[in-house]
Amino acid sequence: MDSSSPQIFPQDDFAVIHFNDTVNKSDHGLIREFGISASTTGSQHLSMAFGMVPAGSKSKRHYHPFETAVYMISGKARAFFGPNDERWKDVSAGDFIYIPAGMIHSTENIGEGVIEYILARAVSEDIAISAE
Repeated sequence: MDSSSPQIFPQDDFAVIHFNDTVNKSDHGLIREFGISASTTGSQHLSMAFGMVPAGSKSKRHYHPFETAVYMISGKARAFFGPNDERWKDVSAGDFIYIPAGMIHSTENIGEGVIEYILARAVSEDIAISAE
């Protein structure tokens, strides 16, 4: 294996995933690159991704069968919650968001630039279920 290939668990007891080795799981109008997942590292109980929401975009309503934690790196978003987006909070760089399992949600970029965020989950692979 050359130095540009990901170091896959259990071959080693740790893994370094470079951005060009991430797994793209973009859907629902969101861009997500999973660096830590079963697919990239052999992780059994954890996933972590870098995501973006383009300026002027709003994701489709969806939910996950597990908890999600989000850290906003940059940008300004309106985080919607509920089957009809009936609840929302505005969030920006430095904010953390907790989304319980089964909570229908969507995200709208209400700023002028791209939103960048990190998400973490106690599950090894992403599952996003459409609520539309």
